[in-house]
Amino acid sequence: MSGAVCYARVSTLEQAEKNNSLPVQNGKFKDFCARDHEEILETFVDKQSARTTKRPEFQRMMEFCKKNHKTISRVIVADLSRLARNVVDQGATIAALNQLGIEVVSIDEPITGDTAAGKLSRNIIGSMSQFFSDSLSEKTKDRMRAAVKTGRFIWVSPVGYITKRMVQDRSSSSTPNGPRW
Repeated sequence: MSGAVCYARVSTLEQAEKNNSLPVQNGKFKDFCARDHEEILETFVDKQSARTTKRPEFQRMMEFCKKNHKTISRVIVADLSRLARNVVDQGATIAALNQLGIEVVSIDEPITGDTAAGKLSRNIIGSMSQFFSDSLSEKTKDRMRAAVKTGRFIWVSPVGYITKRMVQDRSSSSTPNGPRW
């Protein structure tokens, strides 16, 4: 009997706590596997960027697949950007799983099968995911440089420093007898 392994990911802990991405991804897995009458053997969830494969749950998923490949038919993702944000990692992951006899399936991108057109589509999607990630990184760095140039300190303050924001936060939570600090 074979089943599916599901892999979900968001980029940050804040996204995991404050948006619906993980419940939506899990709902897609359940609906997809129910439609195909396939059992979900395990679901792995990472709460960090996919710019690298050094994600704890991703690594656990790959180990699980190596150990249990005879009982796994597919690794299912909501979309390929959940799996990897660069074309090299995406290709290497798909190749490693294929060598184990495990197919990678993207629910939102059903055109990424193992045909020539599917492989081309997969590579284009992987390149677009990498472009999005690289572009976002460049924009963030530009905005951080601009903030520093205007005199803003954008990092966590060293221990012992009190920032203007901390003073404002403390004074807004004051009691009738004055601030609570």
